[in-house]
Amino acid sequence: MARNHHSKTVTAKMKFSELAAQWILSVSHGIKESTLAHYHYTLERYLLPVFGGDSLSALNEQRLEQGILQVISAANGSHKPLGTSSSRECLTMLRRICKYAAHLHLMRSMEIFVKLPRMEAKQTKPFSAQEQTALRDFVLAAPTPRKVGLLLQMQLGLRIGEVCGLQWGDFDFKSGILTVQRTVSRIYCGTGCTKIVVQTPKTKSSGREIPIPHDLAALLRKLRGNASPDTWFLSGSTERPVEPRCYRKSIRGYLRRAGVRRVHPHALRHTFATTCLQSGCD
Repeated sequence: MARNHHSKTVTAKMKFSELAAQWILSVSHGIKESTLAHYHYTLERYLLPVFGGDSLSALNEQRLEQGILQVISAANGSHKPLGTSSSRECLTMLRRICKYAAHLHLMRSMEIFVKLPRMEAKQTKPFSAQEQTALRDFVLAAPTPRKVGLLLQMQLGLRIGEVCGLQWGDFDFKSGILTVQRTVSRIYCGTGCTKIVVQTPKTKSSGREIPIPHDLAALLRKLRGNASPDTWFLSGSTERPVEPRCYRKSIRGYLRRAGVRRVHPHALRHTFATTCLQSGCD
């Protein structure tokens, strides 16, 4: 009886921040470093400022629902109001933490229901045939690996992190195949610090072999020169890749100089997907 009373006392005193730390430790095995870093960022940036100091005994459906609405609306002014995607991430994480606590009998099972913001109808239009021609002409006028990276996104469908993760050894000019096997990203590592990580692509299906068009393969072969297989494609160095943030800046400059719309670099990959659909590709 005394032991049961002690357990209830410990649970009553336990803070949400302690529970969250325990939960994130429980899910940290078997997930990518970038995913774990994103979990930490979401917790520290959004959930802990609102719920961190709450004791578990004080949490009920009303508090959880009001709190997550504070997170979404940025009531404390620490960030901008969240869009649909970020709101859903925060709500999902809060639900997972509460489910974990209920599993450990630290608190009762609770359902959290809130209305998420409506998704804004934002859709970047793919580049038109004229814009694609203008981009290709710009690249071919004075080709460099960074410029050719535009074609790898627009013609082969690579993500920007995947282009940053390419090494010359990934290009097999004999078979005409490009192997996508790594991606570069900058991740959050706590207390406002970030770092660059190189890891396997976004999903299992993202690691893939892609046929290289003959004209693009010929251009790449000339650009390679005597570069070793472990030389990073964009940076020309064996030591450090170019990170996506820096490459996005380069891409914006290239789009401006090519005389096409200044859009998010993802429009290049979106153009590839649209072209595939129009031509009947899978």
